[in-house]
Amino acid sequence: MSLLEPSADAVRPIPEHTVRRLLESACERATSVDLEAAFAWVAEGRLADDLVKDWRQLGEEAQEDLGRCYKNLGLLHDVTAPQDTMRYGRYAAEKILADELKELVRLADKAADMCERVRDDVIKDLGRLVRDRRTEFPSAKAAPLGELLEELQRARTRHARSTEAYRQEQEELNSEERRLQEFVRSDASISLDAIRRLSGREFELFVARLLERDGYEVQRTHGGAGDRGADVIALGRNGERIVVQCKLRTKPSAAIGAPAVQTFNGTARPDHQATHPIMVTNARFTAQAEEAAARYRIALVDSVALRAWATFGRPIELS
Repeated sequence: MSLLEPSADAVRPIPEHTVRRLLESACERATSVDLEAAFAWVAEGRLADDLVKDWRQLGEEAQEDLGRCYKNLGLLHDVTAPQDTMRYGRYAAEKILADELKELVRLADKAADMCERVRDDVIKDLGRLVRDRRTEFPSAKAAPLGELLEELQRARTRHARSTEAYRQEQEELNSEERRLQEFVRSDASISLDAIRRLSGREFELFVARLLERDGYEVQRTHGGAGDRGADVIALGRNGERIVVQCKLRTKPSAAIGAPAVQTFNGTARPDHQATHPIMVTNARFTAQAEEAAARYRIALVDSVALRAWATFGRPIELS
């Protein structure tokens, strides 16, 4: 009788004992070539299966880490959340790791899909191996698995290195944060509110003390009649000649414009031989002032930079 009943919607199953007898008979007739082909086929299929699982696992781990990065980035974006002084450093570290993890997730998904296609090709290729009575190990269909395995090892190393670099960066940021907070609690720290209450002369003297704290030899501590824009002058260990013009403002919203930068540029280098002209304010600089300063190579220290310098004790950076 045919396996297919004319009126049936499905194939009638062969009795189990019949299938067993057929398989036993086939095994008795199997040659070494048959066994090698079967072993190679099973081994390649298992390797493909394992690679699919390993790539999926790596993708899930990277996706989980990426979720934490996005959560941390969200907190760093939230202006209402408590922030430490390392906010921008932490943001940069999260962004670098997030970009790396996104690439790893994309790579893992692509590789896992490729492994699944190779596995399907290997399964379909069994018929050819049996029909041709020969073995290829690895078979042509399974050949990509070696490259995918090597790529998996590289991806795992990449993931480990990225997360370790992130961990070390966070440790350094935490250490720097502790150092800055210790400075804030010291008598050397002064807030922007306290700076705003200084007189113009006191502000100039204060900037001179900050330069002395950073190791510079101060030659002029304040300006006066005929100073031609140089309120503070200091020398560095490597021959730097720092000429500073101080701009104290009582209102936080005040802004220093481009004309002030242009005027300072006219005397800082010609009259005072400045190698590093700097303008310092407890307010802000307009966009036009920043453009002029970049053009004239004048460093600007606004309220944000002044807070880091005066309140948190970060040395001024000369460019």
